[in-house]
Amino acid sequence: MNAAVKKGVKARIGFTVIEVLLALTILAILLSAVALAMQGGLKCFDESEQIAQLIQTSQVVLNRMMSEVRTAQAVDTDTQRISIIPPENDEGITNIEYELVDGVLYYRQTINGEQTSQELISSDDVAKVISFTVSRETAIGEDDLIYTRSVTATLKLQAGDNQFAITASACPRRNMNY
Repeated sequence: MNAAVKKGVKARIGFTVIEVLLALTILAILLSAVALAMQGGLKCFDESEQIAQLIQTSQVVLNRMMSEVRTAQAVDTDTQRISIIPPENDEGITNIEYELVDGVLYYRQTINGEQTSQELISSDDVAKVISFTVSRETAIGEDDLIYTRSVTATLKLQAGDNQFAITASACPRRNMNY
């Protein structure tokens, strides 16, 4: 027989209430730490994903804009707007315009005299469009007319404390039959 039973002392089986409460408290602290770490990681992942999507959208927008500049019959710009007159087309598009208004980059088309407008890039809580600048280099042709030699567009974005700029350039093709 057991020595403790022989002396008349009962052997203790199981845990005391204090031991169980202490174990539960430690477990709760560990689970809270893991939950906070997971929440921070997921928030950072979501922000990074939104920023990457904004950068990709910005690149697509600028590439499309420069593609339209390359095939344009005429291009007019000011500091935050570009207006493109496309070659004659079957869709009836007579003017294409990109403009930044209150942090939103708009795309407008004039089709058969009616203007349509849509938001391409808008500011939100994660990332903001800081500026959209357009510059144009002109030259005088043989016929003494001023023409656009090249167009450069820069889109500046801000996400948190980070700022980044995306730039694209194009030269309109003059005297081309499309």
